This record gives sequence, structure tokens and C-alpha cells, in this order.
Amino acid sequence: MMSTQPIRALALMSFGLDSLLAAKMIKDQGIDVHGITFFYRFDNLAKKKASGEIFKNAELLGIPVTVIDISDDFLPILLDPPHGYGTNFNPCIDCHLYMFTRANAMMEEMGAKFLITGEVIGQRPMSQNSQTMAHMNKVMEFSDILVRPLSALHFPETLPEREGWIDRAELLDISGRSRKRQFELAEKLGVTQFPGPGGGCILTVPQFGDRAKKLKANRLPGAITVEDLELLRYGRHLWPYDHLHVIVGRDADDNDMLEQFVKGRTVFEPLDVGGPLVLAEGVRNEDDIKLIAEITARYCGKKAQGEIRIEWKDAGKAGIIYAKAYDIKKCENWRI
Repeated sequence: MMSTQPIRALALMSFGLDSLLAAKMIKDQGIDVHGITFFYRFDNLAKKKASGEIFKNAELLGIPVTVIDISDDFLPILLDPPHGYGTNFNPCIDCHLYMFTRANAMMEEMGAKFLITGEVIGQRPMSQNSQTMAHMNKVMEFSDILVRPLSALHFPETLPEREGWIDRAELLDISGRSRKRQFELAEKLGVTQFPGPGGGCILTVPQFGDRAKKLKANRLPGAITVEDLELLRYGRHLWPYDHLHVIVGRDADDNDMLEQFVKGRTVFEPLDVGGPLVLAEGVRNEDDIKLIAEITARYCGKKAQGEIRIEWKDAGKAGIIYAKAYDIKKCENWRI
């Protein structure tokens, strides 16, 4: 007896409109679509992705989503990407290749026959141009089962089209950066809940990228952890010397976030006035401790008059040092 169970596809879901549209287009052709999303713990949307909060939009369309943390597995590639970085710290080509390969490896376990992605040719300068997408298709042995519904007509037919699982006539030829056709398609398909354009991966954010580049330049190979990258999202980051990294809380909320990263770092706090929580990495000697105490005093603001007491703690050692506020111009010159 012939099975009537629908064919399943895995849709790589981010949090944007394109991936929602791509998944909905294929679902509307009678395919059982299951979303998967990969995230990094240092991503600014990590908590929302981990909780599934931002995928309520997909579930409104009847598309369940599985969320997977790839931070540790992807870290070596992030720090040494074969295809290099984009404008900031974004290894977009290697990131796409990794995610496609990881999704492909999950297909048998999840009973899927093909993959779906919301990529649009010409939309992103590094990873979604015709040359790069052709290269990725060539590199991936499974490219014949990767369907890009929004731009499918710019590519050769895939296996799901040739087998008749999906109808090529229902796929599109969108290209470029304009979102007009996507908005029109959203209205047509009833995709009413989606975030506005903008945002996206934190690796494309200039300030985060500058901090990550500095960290990479001043750390030994293999010495950077996922937690180090998470920490880059919070506080003011100063590099007085290549070996010395100082992170200064900006306000009470920032101080609360920095509390999560105290372990393994030297901690400085003012005793006489309210002020920042300060973390330091690479502290070598008393001169470093004195300098960081003075930096801490500087960011206590006008409340710090003359010398104030700064307490420091580091792996069972502790002390109190009297410090005057360091020169603000020098502090800001060290800041990234």
C-alpha cells in the first residue's frame, strides 16, 4: 500500500521575513515543513532564539522550529574562516556552508528529503551574490536538495523539482536588495507577523567586530572562548596594552551583566562612591593593578574627588588601593 505521509523538508530559519516566506511557500505546496535555527550564545538574539520566542511567527504559520546552539562547534571556524571575513567579523560564506552542512546531516534523523533557505540572490554582498552562491553549490555535495524558493528561477532545477515534490512554476525569481516583492508576497501568503528590516547577526555590527578583531590579535591561538565573545557585548572595552584588557560597566544594568563574567578575571570596585564594576584580563603586576584602579576611579565620574579606595580581587588574592582618576582622554583613546 502506498504511503500518504507528506514529504518533509527542513527550513533553515533565522528570524526574518525571507525565511518565513520561503518556508510558507513550500508548506503551501503540501510539504511537511519543519524549521531549524542555529544560534551563537554571543548573538544579541541568543536568549530569544534559545527560548523560541522569536519563532512564534513561524508557529503561527504551522511550522514548528527546533533551536540548536552551535557556538562551540563553530568557534574554530569563526576564528579562522577559510573564506575570510566580510566588512566586520562576519565569516558569512563559511557560516552558511557550516549551517547547510549541519542541516544536511540532520535530515535522516528528522525524516526529511530536502532543505529550504530564504536566501535571495544579490541581497547580501558577501554571501548572497551569484558568484558566491554558485561556489557554495559547487562545494556542497548536497546542493541538489537545497531549494531557495524566493530566487529558485535563477538556479538550475533541484531534485525536489525534478521529482515533482514541489512545482517550479510556484517558485520565484526575486533578486537584489529591494524588499518590495517580499512585502507583497507576505500579504498574499498571510504572513502578517514578522520583524522589520534591519538588525541581524551581531558579527556584522562594527563595534562588536572591532572588539573581536582586537581580542583575536592579542590572544594566543586557541585561547579565545565563547564566553569571551559574549563579554564583548557589554561594558566599555579598553586595551591600555596588548596584554591588558579592561572592561568597565556603563551603568547598573551593565554591572549586573558583567557579574556573570567575574570568574577567571580580576575584579575592581570602588568602595567610597557608587561606580562601575570593572573586569580585567591579562593582569601581570602591581603596575597593572594600579592602572586599572585609576581607570575605575575615572569612570566613577564627578563623585570621585581626590583619591578613593578601590578594592580588587583575583583568584583568592585581594587588596585595597587608593587611586586618583586616570586621564579621561587616554582612557577614551584605549577604548574600542
